[in-house]
Amino acid sequence: TPLTSIIGYSDTLRHVKLKDEQKDRALEHINREGKRLEALSGKMLQLLGLYQNHAIQMEMTTADDLLNHVIDMEKEQAEKKNVQLKMEYEAFSMKMDPALMESLLVNLIDNALKATDAGGSILVKAYETSGKKIFEVSDTGIGIPEEELGKITDAFYMVDKSRSRKEGGSGLGLALCVKVAEIHGGKLKIESQPGEGTTVRVVF
Repeated sequence: TPLTSIIGYSDTLRHVKLKDEQKDRALEHINREGKRLEALSGKMLQLLGLYQNHAIQMEMTTADDLLNHVIDMEKEQAEKKNVQLKMEYEAFSMKMDPALMESLLVNLIDNALKATDAGGSILVKAYETSGKKIFEVSDTGIGIPEEELGKITDAFYMVDKSRSRKEGGSGLGLALCVKVAEIHGGKLKIESQPGEGTTVRVVF
């Protein structure tokens, strides 16, 4: 996922005349996302059982810190698509690997952005209910047919292949999200109505 930002900002630097301050900001984003990609690759390899070290590091993290960081990373993509990106959270903390949890939520928001046309909205929430901690991403996008819902977390599965080709992506995102949720003791729950939108809850 960091490659989306790296490619986007480098294209801007190549094709748009920017002030020095804007150039510095774009380069900072490229540098930050490059480092994030480097860190994530080690974590992902460990998730796949290919890389045995202590790459996955759990630490207490607040829901608002996590959501604010994720929204900050995704707001530019949302603005480009003219999609409203909103956030709601309750104050709670949870033991997590922040980089992996960021990756999980960024993947869910990216999926929502791909499915949502201009003028739509995405709501990212964090809340507690019945002793469970829940992160939720809901959109007003195209939705997923009921017969596809059981397959969408399979590696490389794409519901709308033509849209996926246009938007980019490998179809690995949700499969990795499931894996990240599992190592934190959580699971994904997905509800969707074609033409009305999709809600993905990550329940811990």
